[in-house]
Amino acid sequence: MSKTIDNFRNFFRIDKNKTTFHVKNAIEDVLNILDAQLKNNYISLNFEGNDFSIDGFKTEFEQVIMNVISNSKDAFLSNKIEKPVIDIRLEEHKIYIQDNAGGIPENILDRVFEPYFTTKQQGDGTGIGLYMSKMIIDENMNGKIYLQNKNNGILITIELA
Repeated sequence: MSKTIDNFRNFFRIDKNKTTFHVKNAIEDVLNILDAQLKNNYISLNFEGNDFSIDGFKTEFEQVIMNVISNSKDAFLSNKIEKPVIDIRLEEHKIYIQDNAGGIPENILDRVFEPYFTTKQQGDGTGIGLYMSKMIIDENMNGKIYLQNKNNGILITIELA
């Protein structure tokens, strides 16, 4: 329990100092926080790949990962997916996060990073999660974030320098 409290305390700490951090450790910190939610909703998670270090804002990066995984969880529940799975793969300065939650209609796919745009039911989403994630990755970490439909779900690709 104290480790979970420490994880929350560190996660919500606001630090605007760029540091060098290990991507795998940052993602594991987020997964520790979300572990109970994933288990309670019978969501399988696979995490593999080789760790790499980047210079950036660790807590902001963790917010992006938390937002992406939370969006997948919400889509699993909304779409009543029977065997929900999230795969996270690290590959030389890239992070791939794939779910099988049904994807996003092609006619709105290019709008998901717009502020206040949401695919969720009214009152269930604010439409700022992916917008903020894009701002953090593109502007604060000099990276890129992409989203596409793939294998009956969404594939998020995050490229970091």
